[in-house]
Parts: sequence; C-alpha cells; structure tokens
Amino acid sequence: MNFGSEHDAIRSVVVDYLEGMVWGDEERLRRAFHHGALQVGHFGDTYEFFPLQEFIDWLKSEETQPEGSTYSAEMISIEVTGTVAIAKVTDTCFGTDFTDYLVLVKSSPGAAGRWQIVTKAYHVHAGRGLPPKT
Repeated sequence: MNFGSEHDAIRSVVVDYLEGMVWGDEERLRRAFHHGALQVGHFGDTYEFFPLQEFIDWLKSEETQPEGSTYSAEMISIEVTGTVAIAKVTDTCFGTDFTDYLVLVKSSPGAAGRWQIVTKAYHVHAGRGLPPKT
C-alpha cells in the first residue's frame, strides 16, 4: 500500500468535509461521508448522536461562509491500517473551535477504492458549543 497516495486521498476527503461544512456545500459533504455515517459529540449540554442527513439539515439552517472564503483548520494526523484510517483535525466553524476525529473506510482495497468518513466524533474547545457554566 502506498501510504503517500493514501494520505493524499484522505486529505482530499477531509478538505471536502471542511469546505462542505464551512461553505454549506451539500454535494461535497455527501462525497466525503458514507451515506450511513454518524456524527457524535457533546454540543452545549446535549449529547449528539445523529446520521449524516440530520447534520446536512442542521447545516442548511446555519449561516455558512461564502464559497472560496478562508477558514481555519489544521490536519493534525492521519493513521492508516489497511482499509481503515483516522484523521485528527482542528477547525473553527460557526463560532466554535473543534477537534474532530474522522474515521474513514475505503470501499475496497487497491487504487480503485474510495475513502469516505463513516464516523465524526468531535470535542468543543471554545465558542457557542461549550456546556453552560453551573
């Protein structure tokens, strides 16, 4: 397995995810995520565990940035084992600072396979997604 090309392919999926989310581009999100993907994390005092369509529906209600505008994100790491991978990304979106752990699966071994996100687990560091102070 050529890890350089696998890492490049995974980076491409992560860019589709980030730009799809930040710019509100549903087509890019659907390309990045497997149709059965789940998003999991704590936003405010709510434990969220929901499918891709619910994430896309929520995104449609948010004010997104214009396509092509700059955004803040950093790829921290990518680990690949066969046809599974995890990408750790930090990003700022919708006034909130996140660390996202993206679990990806390749549809089949070899060059013909396609990487897609199957799970996004996130942690909120700062912004509107923090739990209320008690």
